[in-house]
Amino acid sequence: MGLRTSKLIGIAFGAVMFLGSSASAFAATTTAKVPASPSIWDDAVNSLAHFINWVAQFTLHDYGLALIVVTILIRLVTMPLVIRSLRNTKRMQALQPRLQELKKKYAGDSKKFQEETMNVYKSEGVNPVAGCMPMLLQMVILWVLYRAIYTDQAMLSSKFLGLLPLGVPDHTYILPVLAAVTSYLQTRLTMVQMESSQKMIMYIFPVMIFFMGLKFDAGLALYWVVSNVFTIFQTYFTRVKPTKQGA
Repeated sequence: MGLRTSKLIGIAFGAVMFLGSSASAFAATTTAKVPASPSIWDDAVNSLAHFINWVAQFTLHDYGLALIVVTILIRLVTMPLVIRSLRNTKRMQALQPRLQELKKKYAGDSKKFQEETMNVYKSEGVNPVAGCMPMLLQMVILWVLYRAIYTDQAMLSSKFLGLLPLGVPDHTYILPVLAAVTSYLQTRLTMVQMESSQKMIMYIFPVMIFFMGLKFDAGLALYWVVSNVFTIFQTYFTRVKPTKQGA
């Protein structure tokens, strides 16, 4: 398994464990709301909750529809970062032949190989960790959204299209399955040109997302599904389609 794949799997697994432990700790404190000093996280949570409530006024107080609108707006705001990450990943893929040559040249000297690899990245203006930024940003947004739902009684008690409660896990399995399937499709598009050994994450990550969808609120799963669908279209029109046209 490649180093990049190991890092991505580690980030995803760490995010699941972080959300799980944080969810348990935070759920224990929601029944007794003790005043705390405001922080940047509290400001982010309160701002997001107020914004979702404001959007809900235009969706007949259907917080599921409001979450969809807010998700699309968030993805539009973060689109420049994602596009830069996709372009950076594409440049890294173009450098693979040179890196393979360096790997053969310095097969017995891993330190020298790492130094030369970083020199190639530097000379080509490539950031090897930039591809992880969108995933990290997604996890931050998920955490803020989780707290926003738990601190807003209207969202906790609301139902998507009058059927699906947003403040509890989706026991119909609809959203967890959709989250897993769309995660698979998104990862498949993103890793279309990666080595076969690195595509292991294409199967591991959706399974992790499925279990996250079973554990956390349906509102989070709904956000993930809409976010994935947005990314699928974005990736196709900014990366896959241009590649096919240039072939």
